[in-house]
Amino acid sequence: MKYLWKKQKTTLGTYVMYDLNRNPVKEYGVHEGDIISFEPVIDRAVFMSKIDVEGFGGAIVFADNEEQGYAPSDEVRDFIREAAKSRLNRVRKYLFRFEKEHGFIPKEPEKLLLEANVLLATGEEADVQKALAKVLWAGEKAVLLDSEIKIGKRGNRDDFSFIGCLKGFTDGGDHFKECFKKVFGEAVIPTHWGCVEPYEGEKHYDVIFDMLDWCTENQIPVRGHALVWFSDWWEGRNWMARYGNQDYEAFKKLVVERAEYILSSRPNAFASVDFNEPLQSNPFNFTFDQHFQICKEVYEVIRKYSPKTKLMINFYDEWQGNYGFDENSIPEVREWKKSYGLPDSVPNRYCVSVPAFLDRCIEEGIQVDVLGLQFHDYPYDLFNTMELIEWWSNRYHLPIQLTEVSTPSRTGKTPFHMGNRPVPITKYWHRPWDERLQEEWYREFATYFYSTDCVTGLTCWSVSDEPTQWGEYLAGHPNEKFRLQAFDYDGILDYKNEPKPVFFALCELAEKWNLRTGGR
Repeated sequence: MKYLWKKQKTTLGTYVMYDLNRNPVKEYGVHEGDIISFEPVIDRAVFMSKIDVEGFGGAIVFADNEEQGYAPSDEVRDFIREAAKSRLNRVRKYLFRFEKEHGFIPKEPEKLLLEANVLLATGEEADVQKALAKVLWAGEKAVLLDSEIKIGKRGNRDDFSFIGCLKGFTDGGDHFKECFKKVFGEAVIPTHWGCVEPYEGEKHYDVIFDMLDWCTENQIPVRGHALVWFSDWWEGRNWMARYGNQDYEAFKKLVVERAEYILSSRPNAFASVDFNEPLQSNPFNFTFDQHFQICKEVYEVIRKYSPKTKLMINFYDEWQGNYGFDENSIPEVREWKKSYGLPDSVPNRYCVSVPAFLDRCIEEGIQVDVLGLQFHDYPYDLFNTMELIEWWSNRYHLPIQLTEVSTPSRTGKTPFHMGNRPVPITKYWHRPWDERLQEEWYREFATYFYSTDCVTGLTCWSVSDEPTQWGEYLAGHPNEKFRLQAFDYDGILDYKNEPKPVFFALCELAEKWNLRTGGR
């Protein structure tokens, strides 16, 4: 007997096995016609997928058999039905928690769950989809109301900020800077190795130091993004790839020297720095030990030259689905990668889960101060977001920041692009994206994050839609596309750096909650 699932339409054919505690299991599902099968490597299993639900939008859903897990069986199970039943059970339990804390059960979520129960009882496939949409809406509304009540009871807090990525600073001028200061109390400066050293021996760290000095003058704390990170593009197709592919020791030495140069040039100027996507991005196929040794030596550099600087581990795929998912064998993934020019995954990519990486940091004396959840893969479901935040907080008891939020103001592709950048966002939240929906998303998710004590910041990853970002020195280089933002239309300022509705919404929330900004 195995775990058997009817293959249904999901995002990139995603089906992942977990244990009862939602730790992913490295047992890949085999796609055989209309069935996906998993070997019974554990006695009770939970499964996850990413799906688009008509009437709601994108969602990450788990089928957990009302938290009991599934035993191996000859039965071919219906994932969407099981996911609807499982989410209904979890939302119901959440409403009991809500009642215990606030003294009542909100009527609308309760009504939606009752309607979903009726639809699930019909046995019709169309009714299952409708039931799942109602359950998702029930969780969405309950979490938002819970958040609003908590803020009302607790009052304002002084340890939360809106954070902005300063990519755009170089060419944005004074108007960009003034807009930035009105919203953001903290900043992120990308330090991507392959973009500030496009050719061997050619360095452009003055771009980083200009941003850093401006933030210091304006008393804006800064995170240096990606002190350790090796991208498939920025480094994987650049001059340093020769060392990464052929001479590990020489490569490691270069990484450590780079960290020494940055941190010794501005000691303690960075409030924090991050190690980014450990083994989630791994173009040189380093083993866990090799990658970790680089991190360990760079950590010693941080402690030596910038002892006040904190360390963040920053990562995507926050439910760790890719750890238990064989990207190279799934047709949908291979086609998607081909369309964006992405290489196949190397054998050591995802060879370690982020929790295992964090646990080794603790074992070997690397003090991790903050967890960074990038939050740009599928961030459209408040209830799942709440469970995700609680999972990481309960496990590590560390402050959490949402570090790469990218939510667009419209669908489709921008009139300008370089290669595959920027990337259009095709998934939706409740309805296709527009400026008002972008504003609504930020208001609701910011409300949840601000209500949650362990969350200390929400980061706008593209402040501006303006295409002329960073300096001209990358012109003609393969990494020139880094000058463009990551995703289409995801700025809070438009192409002329003029505010969109979301800009004013964030200004309003910052004032309402008395958040620190560059101007306050």
